[in-house]
This record gives sequence, C-alpha cells and structure tokens, in this order.
Amino acid sequence: MVVGLCFVALVGAGKLAQSVQPQLKAPAGLTLHQQEALEESAVASVFGEFRASLADFLWLESDRYLHFGVGTRGRLESEKKDKKVGKVQGVVAHDTHHDETTVVPSAASDWRGILGHIERQTQPYMDMSRHKERDAKEALPLFRLMTWSNPRFVQGYVQGAMQMASKPDKLDEALVFLQEGERNNPESLSIQTTLCELFLVHFSRPLEAEPHGRKALELLATRDPQTLSLDEKEDANSAYRWLVILYRNLGDEQAKKGEAEKARALYGMARSLAQECLQRYPDDPTAIQFLRKYTGK
Repeated sequence: MVVGLCFVALVGAGKLAQSVQPQLKAPAGLTLHQQEALEESAVASVFGEFRASLADFLWLESDRYLHFGVGTRGRLESEKKDKKVGKVQGVVAHDTHHDETTVVPSAASDWRGILGHIERQTQPYMDMSRHKERDAKEALPLFRLMTWSNPRFVQGYVQGAMQMASKPDKLDEALVFLQEGERNNPESLSIQTTLCELFLVHFSRPLEAEPHGRKALELLATRDPQTLSLDEKEDANSAYRWLVILYRNLGDEQAKKGEAEKARALYGMARSLAQECLQRYPDDPTAIQFLRKYTGK
C-alpha cells in the first residue's frame, strides 16, 4: 500500500512539475538561455525538496516495518545518563539507531503508571535492548523507491544493500544496487566501507574488497572529523576493522603455505592499520585483539 502510494506521488510530482514549469516567469532582460536555466533551477529546487522529503518518509516507513511498527526517537542528553531509559541496540551490523529509545517508554522509565501500561498494550511496543528485525523482503521496494526519489540518500543504499545481502538469492542484486550508490555518491566513505564488507564477508573476494576499504580511509583523511555524521564515524571505524581482518586472513593463508616473508608483510600491514585505528578508536576490539595475538609475527 505504502509503496503504491509513493509511486503515485512520484509520477504525480513529475506531471505537476511539467504543468508548473511554464508558469514560472523570468525577469525581463535575461537571455533565452538564462531564462531556461532560471526556470529549471526553480523547479529543481522545489521538487528536489519534495524528493528528499519523500526519501526521508520512506526511510521512516521501512524502519517501522522492519521493527514491527515500533517507533524510536533520539535520547535526550539527560536520558543518556539514566540507565532506566531503555537504549535501542541492534544485533546485526549496520544498525542505525545508535543513541535512541522507543517512542513509547519502557515500564522502568515510564512515570505514567497505569496509563503507560495501557499504551504499551495498545500501541506497537517491544523491548528493543536486543531487538531483531523482521524479514526485509517486503521492505526492499521501499529502499528502491527512496533511492530513486533521492539518489544522494546514502543510508538508503547502504541499508538496502545489506538487507538484500541477507538473502542469498539477492546477493548479486545487492552488489549492483550498492555500485549504483557508489556512482551517485563517489565521495561517500559509508558506501565504500559497505562495498568492502560485501566483497570480503558475503562474496569472500578479499582482493576486490581491499581497494574499497582503502578508498574509505582516503575519503576519511579528506574530511574534518567534526563534520562526520555518527554513521560515517562508525563506518570509518568499520573500514579499519575490515582491512585488519582482510590482511590478517591473507597473512594466515600465506603462513599455511610456508610463505613466511609474504605472511610477515601482510601482518605488518594489518598491524599498521590496527595501530592507526586505535589512535582514532581506542576501544576497537578487533584492533586490540589483533595486536595482542599477532605481536612479533
């Protein structure tokens, strides 16, 4: 139902744009080329906002669907220090909730007593401290629509691709979808990190994963850390983590073959990245465990 309505909205927006565009009046004295540029930019501005808003709406709808209709919101600063306020925590990679809690409060943090109990019984609610997601099959068209409506919607590509990758028969489709996202967002470190993960974990093709992980770190080096979103910070951390695992695994393969020098070189690359990772993310468990286990190798 939602997908059908959104498709109608997209088609209607296109037709409305065609009907609105001729009504735009350019100031006198402009050349024909300047008038056309002004009209196109005005329409692009109006309907660009519509398309971005539609992508946001579809994102929220897909999130509600995957989490059984349970709504979430960001935790207030005061709530982050209150252990009674239940924190949403996922059990899968690429969870996007971070510091969120459920819109309907948990019993431990709800001061409303019987009224809160009634709401939890009558509204979508569940303990989201270790939440799981429902089958994403029906939500996949929403990711397709949100990226059609806004090709710059990075998280739509990332989450959509990982939902597809969770279904073996859609693994190739996930790669094509994410590569489309890469073309539309060449500066996105999140997409590069996800491509690295897809090739390394789901396709077991480390040599194709490596350049994407490296590209993610190159993009990270060009960014002001203060401008990184929480998603980007976590994806940058993941880029280090996947590369450490990648070089460790390749080193292990060479060690089993008796290629001690090649193994040592690969371990050295993993060690360098692990140390660099800990400078940015001091508590990263993958980097810490690697350095402990592979000291001297």
